Amino acid sequence: MTFLVRLGAPVRGFLEFLGDQAHLVWRTLRSGFALRAGQVAVVGGQTKLQIRFTGLDAGLLVAGMALLLGAVTLIQAFSQLSGLGAEHYIGTLMVVIILRELGPLLTAVLVIGRSATAIAAELGTMQLNGEVDALLAHGVDPYRYLLLPRWAGVLVAVFALVVCFDAAALAGGFLVARLKYGLAWGFFMDSVRQALSNLDFAATLLKVALFAGAITFHACHFGLGVRRSQTEIPQAVTRTVVSALAAVFVIDGLIAALFYF
Repeated sequence: MTFLVRLGAPVRGFLEFLGDQAHLVWRTLRSGFALRAGQVAVVGGQTKLQIRFTGLDAGLLVAGMALLLGAVTLIQAFSQLSGLGAEHYIGTLMVVIILRELGPLLTAVLVIGRSATAIAAELGTMQLNGEVDALLAHGVDPYRYLLLPRWAGVLVAVFALVVCFDAAALAGGFLVARLKYGLAWGFFMDSVRQALSNLDFAATLLKVALFAGAITFHACHFGLGVRRSQTEIPQAVTRTVVSALAAVFVIDGLIAALFYF
């Protein structure tokens, strides 16, 4: 019986966590559909702030990281495929390694490190200061004012950052291809376009949507779960990072199995 209790406790905790996540998603969606005209400006202003912090402020970091990654990827590929016509596989390598997998995945990891931690800490502080209860007391829906703008902002920002990442990675890859083989930009882009498919675009859009949701609602769950003292905030931030990373990698694996297996 003790063994069953020990086995069932984490399973029960995981199911409760999934239930809490589903509840957050449902309440946020419902608050979004019930949004009135007079509330759009307030929610839109908060959404813009989230887009600026998550997207614009991280743009240069994402572009620099992607530029180096695209260049290093082709340098390693050329070193391993030298003499085997590596220039003919440039498009496939860029699509499979960068555009299909590393672009959305590394962007999500970066957003978790910058934005999810900030959201969890901010909501945790608001919870301790009684600001969430104050919103309820004044008839303001916290899901509409706190969760909806953060979800929408992260969604838009992740999409923009993935596009930025892919463009910078292609630029880095082209620089290496140009220096190594003297390839023209037209040949390079034709190779990439031939390797791309509508399935890649669909998979990327699905990843963006699911990654943004997982990042936002994990951060909101742990941030709003802070109850007693300031010492819970670092714990909430740590749990947010670990849980969101696990969710992102699981989602990435499931989408890869669904689309490409």
